[in-house]
Formats: sequence, structure tokens, C-alpha cells
Amino acid sequence: MSKILNNKETSLLKMLTIRLLIMFLLLTFSRWCLYLFNTDSFPDICISELYRLFFVGLRFDLNTLIIFNTPLIVLSCIPLPFRDKKNYKKVVDISFVITNSTAIALNLIDVIYFRYIDKRMCSELFTFFKGTDENQFGLVISFIKDFWYMFILFFIILFIIIILTKKTKLRNIERQYNSNWYIRQCISFILILAASVIGIRGGFQLVPISLVTAANYTTKYAPLVINTPFSIVYGSTSDALDNIYYFDDNIIDSLYSPEHNNLTNNRFIKNDTNNQNLVLIIMESFGQEMIGHYNPERGQSLTPFLDSIFSESLTFDGMSNGRRSIESLPSILAGIPSLMATDYPTSRYTSNRIEGFGDILKRHGYKTAFFHGGNNGTMNFSSTSKSCGFDDYYGRDEYNNDQDYDGTWGIYDMAFLQYTANKLNEFQEPFASVIFTLSSHVPYSLPEQYNIPEYVKDKTPFEKTVRFTDDALSEFFRNISQQDWYENTLFVFVADHGNSEHYYNKYKNIKGSYKIPLAFYSPKIIEKGHINEIVQQLDINISIISALNIKESVFSFGRNIFDSIQQVSYISFLNSMYQYSDGEYFMQSDGKNIHSVYDIDDDYLRNNLYVSKNDKWNDLNNQFRLRLQQYNNRMNKNKLYISK
Repeated sequence: MSKILNNKETSLLKMLTIRLLIMFLLLTFSRWCLYLFNTDSFPDICISELYRLFFVGLRFDLNTLIIFNTPLIVLSCIPLPFRDKKNYKKVVDISFVITNSTAIALNLIDVIYFRYIDKRMCSELFTFFKGTDENQFGLVISFIKDFWYMFILFFIILFIIIILTKKTKLRNIERQYNSNWYIRQCISFILILAASVIGIRGGFQLVPISLVTAANYTTKYAPLVINTPFSIVYGSTSDALDNIYYFDDNIIDSLYSPEHNNLTNNRFIKNDTNNQNLVLIIMESFGQEMIGHYNPERGQSLTPFLDSIFSESLTFDGMSNGRRSIESLPSILAGIPSLMATDYPTSRYTSNRIEGFGDILKRHGYKTAFFHGGNNGTMNFSSTSKSCGFDDYYGRDEYNNDQDYDGTWGIYDMAFLQYTANKLNEFQEPFASVIFTLSSHVPYSLPEQYNIPEYVKDKTPFEKTVRFTDDALSEFFRNISQQDWYENTLFVFVADHGNSEHYYNKYKNIKGSYKIPLAFYSPKIIEKGHINEIVQQLDINISIISALNIKESVFSFGRNIFDSIQQVSYISFLNSMYQYSDGEYFMQSDGKNIHSVYDIDDDYLRNNLYVSKNDKWNDLNNQFRLRLQQYNNRMNKNKLYISK
């Protein structure tokens, strides 16, 4: 390769061409690794669509190539004599290796991380490395052990980049730096920069390409079109929300408002009670797919305890409003989703004033506590729970016995739930407690003394931890069911998000991957039965206040499920696309244009009903836009609460 470089001026252009061309191929290959290693996540995609998405993605790869090689382009082409110095060239070569190996590494990291969040990384990377607890080191070690082959692939590509750099070094040249040289170099520099700007913009169109551009090519397979460096660069800069004015500010509150007054209970409630306790259980990664109650056609269930208690509960077709644990708490505790590239707890809006249902319950004499066996400080749980009104926090530090430490996240569920039960027994009534389980999370470790049921031994490590947590919940309820306060308690079951491993096709799409269990259990006041109706995490805070018969106004982007008048709704945000449902249809939109509409019973999302603009969808779209306008504008104005 080095033989084709000579001592003429064109040698610089040849070096740039060879390096950028080969890096373009490597970048494209690393982008496509996401599909090659995760084919199960794209069960319905056909060969022709794969080819189309492959070539469409080249536009985004070119953008990333130029952005990450800006140091190479500018430092190599700057029309000044010192660029020919030997040490200066070494700096250029080193920066080339570092920036491009970083871009490749980000793509390869996402090959694995995609399995857990169903999208390319954005700000999640910075959230992880900003953490101060012990999880980071343990998780890195776990990933190295479990996914060693990705590290080998990275080092192979790194070796190629280093060889490429050595083979394309510019020779030392003695030249005359006269006026003609400066003029030629300035013209070349300007032309190369102009070409680079066009490449970064993605063409000559008026608006540069962005994450939303991918939605113009596909709504279902956007992660195959964009690459991870592109997602991080453009997603991390889209934290600020634009004010939206679909509807006049003077009338929007009359059309839809997240401020709920005069809560009404006219269904599912048998008896109104006062001062009933609350225990809200958030189950880590427990998608509907893992629960036998939601899948009776399956064989032996992994969740016999949950199945039994759900059969005596009021259950719904639960939907999470996010794909990560850190997004779930604001949704569940305060009715606030993360409708942006950044999750709410780490966004610029995290200092906004919010009011969780814990704040409301405290005003009515409740003791509030949050239990999570994880390392204290993990995932902003302690700060988020406190901002939502939960004063006492019990984590690994409070447990104070690392004999039950799982080596990564915190205390095993079996031990920590027994600790939680004992703490609840000490509380004065009425109390409101949130319990967040832990063990069903990568790296899926189990205590040595746990006896895995025989029929579970051939299951995946994740499935084994699901059964372990179910057993831990069973022991927890065996303990508390003997206490006097048990009969006077409302139990709510929900998952933080769906499971990362999918085994059935109906859960391998943008709708199915958000399906979670959601159940209300209190034989004293709640009717039992399964209601085939969407209930999202945003509905929980207001519904709890209503079920506890507390007469206060509540802020929530959800609805009171115990009021038959309130409209079913669901909203989420992923891969620069919003998902919205009114219970009858499931819509995807980029905020400006509808991209698809499916019947709510179309579990596989195979029949897109939206073929062109049609007045039929105006009401559906308006209901979505009302919520989006309220969300963005209230977030910017710090109006996520009800003024007293």
C-alpha cells in the first residue's frame, strides 16, 4: 500500500483516500455486527429489506466517518509548513488510531447492550461512567467474561487500523513553501472542508441528517440504519426539548391536562377505606413474556407464586413507558415519562420540581420508605425516590451484611426481601413502601445455597433468576401474611421494563417488548379479574391515590384506571420515534408526521394501516400531540406539579 504513495503533492490526498475508505468499510461492518449477532431481535425482516437498510445506513456511516476523522482531515490538510514535521505527523497518526478505534468500539459495545434496551446507545454511556457505585467495575468484568468474542473482534480491527496507519505514512518531503504552494494548499483545504461539510450534512438537502432522518427510511429497524457513534453525537445533543404549539396555550388545558382533580372511583372498587397501607413491588426485567398468568398456553411456569396471586388480583395489559430501570421510577412514582433521548433523572430537567405520590401520602400521615438491595446511589434511585416523597431509603449499606452480596449489583432478593419484611413489620401504620427487586439482572448470579427446581435447570441464566425472584417473593409474602397489617394493605405489582431476552415473536417488536405485568391485589377493596385494557406505568401514581380514597389533586401524564370515564392512553419514546396508543390503535410518529398505525390486536405489527394522510387518524394524532405539547412545554417551564 505504501508503494502507491510518492513524493508528489497528491500523496496527501492518496493517504486520506485510502485511510478514509478502509475506515468507512470497517465502520460499516461494525454497524452491521448489531444485526449479525442479534438476528433474533429482527425476526420478520426479509433479505431485500436487509439490503436496503444496509445501503441506506451508508449515509449515516459517512457522517460518522467524517466527524471522527475531522482531526485527521484538518491536521493533515492545514496549509502551514509545520504539517510536514515528523513529530507533528506522529500526532496525526495517533489521533487517527484513537478516534477511529473509539468509533468501532462504540459500535461493538452496542452489539451486546442493544439486547437490553432495544436501541442504539445515546446518553446511557455517560450515565454509566458517571456512576460512583461499585457496579461499573463488576459489570465490565462480567461483560468481558460473557462476551469475550467481542473483545477479540475489536482487537482484530484495532490491529488492522494500526497496520493501515503504518502503511500509509507520508514520507518526509523537502519542498519550497512559496506563494504558489500556499495558494494551492488553501484551495485544497477549502475544497476538502466543503466536501466534509456536505458529508456531515448527509447531502445537499436543506436540513442536515439527524436521528429523526432514520425514521424516514424505517420505523421498525432504525438501529440497523444508524450507527452508535452517530446516535451518541446527535442523541446526546438533543437533551433540550423544543416548545411545541400544536394547540393554543389558552385552550390546551381544556383539551387535555396532566392535572387531575376530583378523583372518582366508579369501577373495580368494592369498598372505600381509609388509611390503608401500600406496598408497591417493582420487579426487575419481568416482562409479560416471563409470567405464566399472561401466557397460559405455555408449559410449566417460571412464576408459580406470581401466577397464584395474580389470579386473585385485578390485572391489566401493562405497558412500560421506558426500556431502562432509571426511566421507570419517575413514570411509576410521579407520572412523568422520559420522552426524550436522555432519561429524565440524568437530563437537564432533573432539578425541576415534581410531586410523587409519596409526597401526597405523607400529607395524609403515611410513613414512606423505598427498598432496593442495590449499591447505594445506583441508577439515581435514592435521589429519585426522595424527590418523589419517599423519605427513608434502605439499600445495601442499610442491610449491612455482605455475605448476601451478589458481587455486582447488591444483596440477593431472597435475603433482602426478608430484611424488607422485617422492616415493614416495625413500621407504624399507615405506611407506603416501594420495593424494587434486583436479582433478575445481568450477570444473573444466584446464591450457592439456592436449589434450582429441576425443570428450570436447562433454562437460561436469566430465566433461572426469574424463578429465584419469584421464590423470594413467595417467602416474602409468607412472612408478611402473618402480620396484622397485611389485610389492610394494597399491593401493586409492576415491572420496571420488559425482559431483555425474548423467546416468542410477539414480544420481539416495539409493542411487545414494552409489555409488562401490572396487578392490584387487595381482596378487601379491589375486585379480582383480568381486564384486557392497556395500563401504563404513568397510570400507577394517580390510580394508587384514587384506590386509597385520598381526596387530593394529582399530577400525572397517566389516567385513573378506577374511573371509567378516563380515556386509555399509552406513550413512549425510542429511536427518535414516539409510540402512542388510545387502546384501539398503536401509532408511531416522529412528532411531526405519522409513520405507522396498527390495530391494537396486531401483536406482530404486520399490517400498517397508515398508507397515506387520512382524516381518519386526526383524532388519534391530536390526542398524542396534546400530550407531547403539555410534556415539552411544562418540562421547559418547570410546571410538573400542581400549584397549591
